[in-house]
Amino acid sequence: MASVIDISGLTLNPKESTEFQKFVIEKTFERPEIKALHAVYTGVKMDEQIVLASQLGLTGKKSTGCTRVSSGAKSVLTQKYWSPQKIEDLFEMCQAELNAKFKAYFDKINSCKEMYDISGSDEEIFLSILFEEAIYPTIYRASWFGDKDIAAATSSIGGLIDSKNIDFFNYFDGIFKQIFSGVFSGDIKHVEISQNNLNTISAQKNLSDGFAVDLFEAMWDKADARLKSDATSQFYCSNLIWENYRKYLQSKGENFTIQYTQEGVNQINWNGKKVINMNTIWDITSQSYMTNNTTDKAYLLPNICILSTPSNLPIATLNEDDFNTLEIGYEQKPRNAWFAYGFTLDAKVVEDYMVVAAY
Repeated sequence: MASVIDISGLTLNPKESTEFQKFVIEKTFERPEIKALHAVYTGVKMDEQIVLASQLGLTGKKSTGCTRVSSGAKSVLTQKYWSPQKIEDLFEMCQAELNAKFKAYFDKINSCKEMYDISGSDEEIFLSILFEEAIYPTIYRASWFGDKDIAAATSSIGGLIDSKNIDFFNYFDGIFKQIFSGVFSGDIKHVEISQNNLNTISAQKNLSDGFAVDLFEAMWDKADARLKSDATSQFYCSNLIWENYRKYLQSKGENFTIQYTQEGVNQINWNGKKVINMNTIWDITSQSYMTNNTTDKAYLLPNICILSTPSNLPIATLNEDDFNTLEIGYEQKPRNAWFAYGFTLDAKVVEDYMVVAAY
């Protein structure tokens, strides 16, 4: 069993670091607080029903006498189902596979047992932090990019750069897949962004000055009155659109504040609505693992903007604490240290009329 720690990139000499606390973990993104972007439902089990009730429509007729009048109005009930999937991972390592010259651990052992059992050590804490940080990008990747039918890109169709990554996306149909299906069926309003169809990255990035403002206006025009009036409605934007809006405000000398929230997402306001930069969730994943096709190798939909609400884009789990729980163990006979996590997850677009999508 190979070690989880690969030290091939280190120069092992007397000056190397001997403190795990001094190691710098590569920061691929600032972890947002999930509830800033999604409503979170807990205690949700397989095939749990989501009941959607329509409004009654016209009610109230003129009274014509002693007999009460009924409009016959009805609320039509429809349904969706939560189908949370189990997502898990296991990391095992044999400490004997770790180069004995690695002083950060081996300078501190005082017994033969400690050569193998890292329980309670700084190394165990270091690895725990690494694995806990790995849970959150999994939640966001599954929630947004999940696709049961995902496949590798072809010469003319977008998809994954490497088919080996299918297992990291095919949990369930995530928010993007549901939105694309809703747009195709005509149930979700859509604004086209033509730059996504261009065959070079530089062309896809070439958004005109004020592009974002025009886009927000077009999306707002198509939004249902109930979406517009919802106090929690907000724009979820890819980085190119968000930066285009920021630069526009600066060029016009507008007074604005970029809110670097405690949740780790940056936001500006437009028309009283939050404009959230989804760079650390959308762009990093899409640009790292997807392509528009194997011929052009441009980005796959680099310009996306969704107008909706956190409660309309909820995620569900059996127990929210599972997102923060790491199992740690040591098996004495094989001398393997192991780390594991597991949680159930599903994501839904609840009401199609509460979404406007631009891509």
